[in-house]
Amino acid sequence: MRALLVSCVVGLVAGCGGGTGGVGPAMDPQEAVLKEVGDLLRAGERPPTKLTDLSRQQAIFPTAYQAIKSGEVVVLWATPMMGEGDSAKGGGVPVAYEKNAPTSGGWALLSSGEVKKLAAADIPAAKGGKK
Repeated sequence: MRALLVSCVVGLVAGCGGGTGGVGPAMDPQEAVLKEVGDLLRAGERPPTKLTDLSRQQAIFPTAYQAIKSGEVVVLWATPMMGEGDSAKGGGVPVAYEKNAPTSGGWALLSSGEVKKLAAADIPAAKGGKK
C-alpha cells in the first residue's frame, strides 16, 4: 500500500512539471533572462556602475551574470531600479535590454522590474544612451 501511495505522489509531482498549467503562454527565454538580470541588479546596495560590481552575486544569478558578461544583455550602468512599493505600478525607464534591441526592437528590463518588448526607437542606446 505504501509503495502505491509513493508512486501516486511521484506521478502527480512529475505531471506538474513543465508547461504553464493552462495559465497562459510559456515565458520567452530572453524574457526570463532579463527578469533574472533585474534580480541581479536589485541584489546590491546601489545601482551597479560596471560588471565587477555584480561579481558578488554571480553564483546566485549565474545566467544573468553570464548574459551581461557575454554582451547578450546590455546594462545601462548606474540606472537605479525602483523600490518595491513603486515597482508594483510597473513601467519606468529601460535599465537593460537584448543586445540587438536598439536596431530591431526586443525585450527590455524596465526600472520597475517589468520585462516587456519595446520598439527600437524606445531603447535608450538607439538615442545615444550610455552603455
